Amino acid sequence: MTIEDRLERSEGTSRKSVKLAVIIVAYRNADDIDRCLKSLEQSDLCQFEVFICENGGEAAYTDLLSRVVGADRILKRSPEAAGMLDLPQRRLAFVASCKFQGRANAVRIGLATDNLGYGGGVNAWLEPLLDTPGWDAVLVLNPDTEVDASALSEMMAKSDEGFGMVGASLVFDTSPDRIISYGLHWSRMTGRVIAVGRDAPVGSPPSAEDLARLDAISGACVLLTRTCLRDVGLMAEDYFLYMEDLDWGLRRGSHRIGIANRALVRHIGGTTIGSAVAVEKRSYLSIYLSARNSVLYARRFAGWRWVCHFGVGLLYAARYLIKGSATAGKVALAGLLDGARGKTGRPDVVPGAS
Repeated sequence: MTIEDRLERSEGTSRKSVKLAVIIVAYRNADDIDRCLKSLEQSDLCQFEVFICENGGEAAYTDLLSRVVGADRILKRSPEAAGMLDLPQRRLAFVASCKFQGRANAVRIGLATDNLGYGGGVNAWLEPLLDTPGWDAVLVLNPDTEVDASALSEMMAKSDEGFGMVGASLVFDTSPDRIISYGLHWSRMTGRVIAVGRDAPVGSPPSAEDLARLDAISGACVLLTRTCLRDVGLMAEDYFLYMEDLDWGLRRGSHRIGIANRALVRHIGGTTIGSAVAVEKRSYLSIYLSARNSVLYARRFAGWRWVCHFGVGLLYAARYLIKGSATAGKVALAGLLDGARGKTGRPDVVPGAS
């Protein structure tokens, strides 16, 4: 059954009260999840449910449950849960059905059967949701974010204006008065990804020029309506991490991108993979995947220009040498070469890092 058939079938059944499905992918970062859930508990939107996919294995899943579920935790078990979403799914070995301590919204925590990557973790919940009636939109949210109380309702209101893909004002955790990005622009000439609106003051709406440049919304916080999802399809999984948000954006067709600029979302960034640090201190996995996936993406969407993108990537790899990190430079080069060879998925080892 195609994604279109599944969405149409579920839309034709009786509606539930859930308007928004919030999907969060975790990887051994229980503290981030706890902080994110605490912010969601304060939301002024009543009709939402949360779906968490733990990619980090059974020990991480047990640790996550101990951190967020219990009498003195943010969540409590939901003994009356008996729906299909409360059962193990195709790629979720276990599902813990919970609720917030202070409100009735359901929170389901699933253990992935393997490390599925970011797109796979999103899809592990999105696939069963396709057969579930009642929801109007899905919000993909990074675990290392905190949403303001009105953020969810502001994003839903923006989608009601006819926008299929909606972003928020993503702000720095350490400088919440400055914008990280409204969304992403991909340079078709160089292949570099540009954060649109970076360092703009919070409270000023994006300009018409900024909105015209948007190719996608950052995967840290992106809302898709049900209708948009029907046309866009599931998130690409073969990148494993990075570029799947741009891939989603370039597949959106005629669906418009909108920015709910009054929806504030604080983002720490890179707490799982070590990408939110100075260039010379980034993790090797982050360096490798950034380099590889930039080339993979270019090969899919830039035509012959991907060769130019590869050349720009070489210049960026050289900066590690300039900063005294020869190993990081080797890792970046290995990523570029693997991208040129068409390698995809989760790397078993990071080439050049040993």
